[in-house]
Amino acid sequence: MAYQVLSRKWRPKKFQEVVGQEHITRSLQNAIINERLGHAYILTGTRGIGKTSVARLFAKSLRCLNRKEDANSCNECKACIEFDTSSPMNVFEIDGASNNSVDDIRDLIGSIQTLPTFGTYKVYIIDEVHMLSTNAFNALLKTLEEPPAHVVFLLATTEPEKLLNTVLSRCQRFDFRNASVDLLSSHLEEIAEKEGIKFESPFLVKTLAAQGQGSFRDTLSLLDQVLSFSEEQLITERTLTTALGLARISSIRNLVKSVLLYDSAGVSRSYFEMLKENVGVENISRSLIDFLYEVIQNIDELDKLNFEPSSVELFKKMKVDEVFWLYESMVRDLTWAIESLNSEKTVEIVLLKHAKRNQILAGSGLELSSPEQKKKSEIDTNFVAIEESLAPIKKNSISPEEIKKEEIKKEDFKIEQPLISEVSGPETKAVEARDWASFEDFFKNEYPAIYAELEQGNVIENLVLKEEQATVTYGFSGSAVLFYEHLKENEGALKVEESMKNFFNVERATLHLVSLDKEEAKEKNFQSKSEIREKEIEQGLEDTRVAIRNHPVIIEAEKIFNSKIDKIKINEE
Repeated sequence: MAYQVLSRKWRPKKFQEVVGQEHITRSLQNAIINERLGHAYILTGTRGIGKTSVARLFAKSLRCLNRKEDANSCNECKACIEFDTSSPMNVFEIDGASNNSVDDIRDLIGSIQTLPTFGTYKVYIIDEVHMLSTNAFNALLKTLEEPPAHVVFLLATTEPEKLLNTVLSRCQRFDFRNASVDLLSSHLEEIAEKEGIKFESPFLVKTLAAQGQGSFRDTLSLLDQVLSFSEEQLITERTLTTALGLARISSIRNLVKSVLLYDSAGVSRSYFEMLKENVGVENISRSLIDFLYEVIQNIDELDKLNFEPSSVELFKKMKVDEVFWLYESMVRDLTWAIESLNSEKTVEIVLLKHAKRNQILAGSGLELSSPEQKKKSEIDTNFVAIEESLAPIKKNSISPEEIKKEEIKKEDFKIEQPLISEVSGPETKAVEARDWASFEDFFKNEYPAIYAELEQGNVIENLVLKEEQATVTYGFSGSAVLFYEHLKENEGALKVEESMKNFFNVERATLHLVSLDKEEAKEKNFQSKSEIREKEIEQGLEDTRVAIRNHPVIIEAEKIFNSKIDKIKINEE
C-alpha cells in the first residue's frame, strides 16, 4: 500500500477527534441533534486548522441514514459508504480558486434544484470561497439566501474580510482558532506514540510544534519531513535541525551565553558556525528570539526551564530590566537587519551591538550586570522592577514648551525619547483637523470590503463638521445602486458612521446615502470614485505611451528602420 502522509492519515473521523475547535464542533453537533440546521455556514481561519475536515464531518453526518446519538455518522449505511467513495453523488466539494467564474456558479445553481438521489440533504462544500469573482458571488446571492430545503452550503475561507457583507449576512459564521504550541505538542506526542516515533527529548517536540505556527497540517507535514531524514523513527536534535534548516538548540544557547557575558568573539564564532551549517539568518533570529521569550515567560521560576544548569544560573544573575531590554531591542533590530541589503553582516552587527551593551548603554539608566558579577559563586536573585521608561517625563512638572526631543548618545548609540508636541490638561481637548480624504484612507485600511462598496459611489455633499456632528452625503448611480442597497441593508453604513465618530472625535455621525437616476447623475456630472480612479490610471498609462513614443531614442530608431511603432504595451504590474 502506498504511504499516506500523516496529515491525511490522522484527519479526524468524528467530531470528538477534532483538536482545539470544541466551540465549533459542539455547536454543529447540537444543530444536528436539535434539528436547528442553517442553510449556509462559513468556516473561517488560517490554513491547516481543520476547516475542510470539519465541513466533511458535518456533511457526512447530515447525509447519514443511521446517525448516532452524538451526531456522528455511523460509517456503515449506504450514505456513509457513498460519501467515502472518490466521487459521492450528493456531496459536492468545489475549489473556489479554480471554479470562480459566473459560468461555474450557474452550473452549480442548475444542479441545486434536483433532489438528492437518496437521503435528506445535498451538501455543497466550497473551499477558498473568497476566490470567487464578484460576478460569481452576485450570481450565487439569491440561491445562498433561499436555497431549496434539501441543500446546505458549507463555505470555507482563509480570508473572510474579502467576502461581501451580503454573503456574510446570509450565513452562520464559525471562526477557527489557531492551535497553541502546547496543544500542538500534545497532538504530536499522541500521534508519535501510536506511530512508534521517538523524540530524543521533550524539548524537540515543542520546537517542532513551534515551527507549525498554529497549523495542525503544517506541523504534521514538518514531522513527515523530519522522519524522511531520520533513522529508525528516532528524531534527534541533529535530524530535526538539519531536515528543517533550523539552528541547533545548543548553538543558540552558546550564542546567548556569549551575548550575556559580553563576549564579542564568542558571538561571532557561534554565529558563523550556524551559517556554515546552512542555517539562514531568519531561522537564527527567530530561534534567538524564541529562546529569550521562553526565559521571560519563566522569569520568576527559572528552574522550570528545560535548559542546562549553567544557562539557568546565568539568567538568574541577570537584572530583569536587562532581559526585557535585550528581547525588545533584538526584536526591533533583527527585523530591520533581516530586510537589509546584506542581512548576514547586519545581523552580526546587531548581535555584537548587544554583546557590547555595557559600553554602549553606559549612563543610560539601564541597570546592567557586570561580567565579574556573573562569575560570582553567590547569586543575587533580587530582581529590580522594570521602570516604565529610561527617563520618565513628569507631565505636571513641566510645560509643553519645555518638552522636547532628548538624545542620549554614547559611542554612536542613541536612545531617543519621542517629541511631544502637545500636552492636554484636564480642561483641554486635543482636536486634530482631518478631512474626508484622510478618513477614507483610514477607513480603507480598517474595512477594505466595505470601502470597496463605498467607492462605487462618490461624495455629492461635502463633509460638514459642526457642533459635535459629522455629516456627509454619498451618491450612487447606474449599476452601482446595488452597492447602495447593500450598504443600507447591512451594517456597512453603520460601520462608516461609527468610524466617523472615532476619527473626527464627534458624538454623532451621519452618512446620507442617495440613489441617483440617469438624469440626476448627468445633471451633476456624477462619477464614482472607482470610475475616477480608473480614468486616472488610464490617463497615466496614455501619458507614459506618449512619452515613450516621443523619446529621442525611439524617434531615431524609427528613422533608422524607416518604420513606425504600431503599439506600445505597458506592464501595469
